Amino acid sequence: MDSSEFSVAAAVVVAVSVAVAVAVLMYKRSKKVYLLDFKCYQAPSHYRVPFSALMEHLQIMGRWSSEAMDFQKKVMERSGIGNQTYLPDGMQQLPMDYSLSATTHEIHSVLFQIVHNLLSDNNVHPRAIDLLITNCSLTSPTPSLASMLVNRFGFRSNLKTFNLAGMGCSAGILALHLARDVLRVHSNSLALILSMESVSANFYEGDTKSMLLANCLFRMGGAGALLSNRPRDSPAAKYQLLHVVRTHLGAHTPAYDAVVHRPDAHGRTGVALSRLILQVAGEALRENMEAVGAAVLPYWEQAAYVWGYVPEFGKAIDHFCIHAGGRAVIEAIAERLRLRERDVEASKMTLCRFGNTSSSSTWYELAYLEAKGRVKRGDKVWQLAFGSGFKCNTAVWKCVSQPRVGPSNVWYREIHMYPLQLPNILYY
Repeated sequence: MDSSEFSVAAAVVVAVSVAVAVAVLMYKRSKKVYLLDFKCYQAPSHYRVPFSALMEHLQIMGRWSSEAMDFQKKVMERSGIGNQTYLPDGMQQLPMDYSLSATTHEIHSVLFQIVHNLLSDNNVHPRAIDLLITNCSLTSPTPSLASMLVNRFGFRSNLKTFNLAGMGCSAGILALHLARDVLRVHSNSLALILSMESVSANFYEGDTKSMLLANCLFRMGGAGALLSNRPRDSPAAKYQLLHVVRTHLGAHTPAYDAVVHRPDAHGRTGVALSRLILQVAGEALRENMEAVGAAVLPYWEQAAYVWGYVPEFGKAIDHFCIHAGGRAVIEAIAERLRLRERDVEASKMTLCRFGNTSSSSTWYELAYLEAKGRVKRGDKVWQLAFGSGFKCNTAVWKCVSQPRVGPSNVWYREIHMYPLQLPNILYY
């Protein structure tokens, strides 16, 4: 081979090598999923329902026995929920309106506001969205929630849509997992995830205590997240999704029966919470911790965990967003994970300010941490939620740019008032 032929061959090798290197780099970058922005629903002030007003409303309705009223009063007093939470229009009427029309109005109020704010604040046209995932556990109309949004905002006809139902309070993270998997297959895509729970059609009017708990804890809310795997979006991203871990104990009957939507002995439908729910949640968390620990903990912490040592996740995770399902759940998780009071502050304050908003609560918590100015570039955030089935789902994020907090943050105007000092009493 003469020198000219050698030069050509060398040039070809170099060109091929560069092409392969670029392809590998682009492939790896396409596997990254970024959170560009998220929004939480802010209800209008006239939706606010103080504890005293709600109790008076229930008393006037006269649907419950005196024992059931006393039980609800006791739970609400000890729940850790404050006087600033919201209920939709239908539930503030006499009698309460649980109709499909009222439920649809609530869904429109929550989701339409979130989508409008999320897209307009980020200058994203609806037709730029490639993937839409909605989740609402107890309300699954026809057409679906995803179709409602397609009709309202004019998303394009080849949009990939998914509507998740019956997944409980951990459905928001399950939706993240689905979005990540789809984005790994479809490069250069934008995904929109919407999480909420409708309380209009799911208020319980019977006297079974295990089903009355939902009346006391659930409130109006929702959240949306805009995700991207487009390399050009990485400079504008707030977070990168590092890990999603899902644990499902549905093969075990006590776990499966921990949260069930069913009729009571008189045919009145509600969500029944088992007395074993904290025990089941602990078992689900233990299995989930093992998988998360393998991904985020140093090797020596993982090795110690095998021998019964409970690792300090605070050494690997900077911020915790634990589903605001109830005060007892938050404190039980804090004890299991060896967390400080500051680590669960966002969860307790979200429960106090907004109540249990189901699958969207961990987003309210992340908004709280951002409003407090605690999330810094390079920090890791752990979202953790439980759901019917029984499931424990978690997501771990890495902050890739300093979050900018503005009026669209639901805590923006009142963050200076938090944290509040909550009564030191036993909670349900």
